[in-house]
Amino acid sequence: MAGTVGCLLGWLVVAVLGPSAAAPALGPGPVPFDLGRHPSSATVSVLMALSVLAGGVGLGGGALAVARGWRPRRFLVLAGAGALLLVLVPPVGSADHLSYAAYGRIAALGGDPYGQPPDAFAAGTDPVVSAVRDPWRSTTSVYGPVGGLLMALCSVLGQDSVRATVWVWQVLLLAGWALAALVGHRVLGGGGDGSGDGSARRAWFAVLFTANPLLLTVGLGGAHADVLAGAAAVLALLLAPRAPVAAGLALAVAAGTKAPYGVVAVGIVVAAVAAGRLSAGWLLRGVLAALLVLVPAHLWAGAHVYDQTRTASRYVSLATVWRPLVEAGLPRGLLLPGTALVVALVTVLWWPALVRGGRLERSAGVSAVLATGYLLGAAYELPWYDLLLWGPLALAVAAGAPAARLLVAVLAARLTLLALAYVPGLVDGMSPLVQAVTLGYRREVGPWVAWAALVVVVTVGVRARRSVART
Repeated sequence: MAGTVGCLLGWLVVAVLGPSAAAPALGPGPVPFDLGRHPSSATVSVLMALSVLAGGVGLGGGALAVARGWRPRRFLVLAGAGALLLVLVPPVGSADHLSYAAYGRIAALGGDPYGQPPDAFAAGTDPVVSAVRDPWRSTTSVYGPVGGLLMALCSVLGQDSVRATVWVWQVLLLAGWALAALVGHRVLGGGGDGSGDGSARRAWFAVLFTANPLLLTVGLGGAHADVLAGAAAVLALLLAPRAPVAAGLALAVAAGTKAPYGVVAVGIVVAAVAAGRLSAGWLLRGVLAALLVLVPAHLWAGAHVYDQTRTASRYVSLATVWRPLVEAGLPRGLLLPGTALVVALVTVLWWPALVRGGRLERSAGVSAVLATGYLLGAAYELPWYDLLLWGPLALAVAAGAPAARLLVAVLAARLTLLALAYVPGLVDGMSPLVQAVTLGYRREVGPWVAWAALVVVVTVGVRARRSVART
C-alpha cells in the first residue's frame, strides 16, 4: 500500500504542477486542473522516476502478499480514489492524448484521420488539431476504427477546446476501467467459472489489474488508448462463458481500438474447445455481436484504415531486443518473423503453467502467454502496451502453476524498468542533462533490460514446463 500511495502521489504532483517536459500544455479550461507552475524537466523526471519505482514496489509487494493469503479491501478504495484523481489532472508521460484529440477532431469535422495527417488539416489553423506534438504532426491515425469513432465522440463533446476534449477522453477511459473492475469483482466472486477459491481470484485481479499502480499511472494517468482496449479485452474474457453477445461487443471495442487486443478471441475460442463448450449458437452470437460493431466502423473508416499500422510495423523503438540488432544491420523484414518466433517459444514454454483451471482461467491463460510472447518480442514496445498483458494474467495466475507467480515477478520488474526508460515522456522541453540521462538509459540500458527479461522468462519457462511435466 505504501508503494502504491507513493506511486500515485508522485504522478499526481507532476500532473498538478502544470505543463512541463512530462505534460504538454492543454490550453484554457477548468478540467483537467493544474497549477500552471511549469516545473523543470529535472524536477518532473525525479518525481516520475520515484513514482515508477514506488509503483514497482507496490505491484511486487501486492503480488507477494496475495500469494501469502492477503485479501485486499481498503486497498481497492485507495486505488479507486487514485484513479478518480488521475482524471481530474492532466495526463502525464507522453503527448499521445493530443493525437487522440486531433484525430477525433478531424473525424468530427468530416475529415479523414486515416488519410489526413494533422499538419495537413485546415491549413494547420484548427485549435485542437494544431496542438499535436512532434513527431506525430505528419502521421495519420494508427488506431482502429472503433477507437477512431470514440475519439470523434469525445471531440464532439469537447468542441474546440483541447483541454475539454482530453478530459472527456479521460472520463471515457475511467468508465471503461471501472466497468471492467466491477464486472471482474462480481464474476470472480464465484471462482471464475464456478470452480476454485473466488476470494483468491478476486485478490489477484485486484492487485494485478484493477489496483496495479503502474497501470493506473503509466496507463490511465497517461490517458492512453490501451486503457480502453485493455478494459474491453478483460470484459470480453469475463463475459464470454455466459454472455457471448456482450463479450462480442467488448471484443469489438478492444480489437477495433488496437488490433493486438484481438488476441483474447483466440483465448476464448481455445478455452471453449478445451472445455467442450464450443457450440455453434454460442460462437455465432459472439461473432455477430462483434461484427455488428466492427463492420460499420470499418465501412466508415475506409479501406486504408490500416495503412499507418502497416507502416508502423517496421518501426523499432529504443528499449527492445531488436534495437541493437537493427543497428548492427539486421534487415527490418526479419522483424515480424522474429517476433512470431518469440511468441511461439514463450507459448510453448508457458502454456502448461498458465493454461489451467476452468474455462475463464484457461481463456485468460492462452491470452496471457500470447501477450507475454508478443510484448517480449515486439519491435516497437512502450510501457503502456502492457495493458494487453496484465488483465489476462490477473485472471489466469490464481489457477496457474506456482511458476506463474514467478512469471508475475519477472514481468513486474520488466515493466518497472521499461517505464523508467520513458521518463519524462516528451521529445522536447528537456534540459541537456536530463536529455542525456533519460535518452542514455533508453538507448544503452533499455535494450538489455528487454533482453534480460526475455532470457529470464525463457529460462524460467523451461524449468516450469519440466516441473509441470513431472507432476
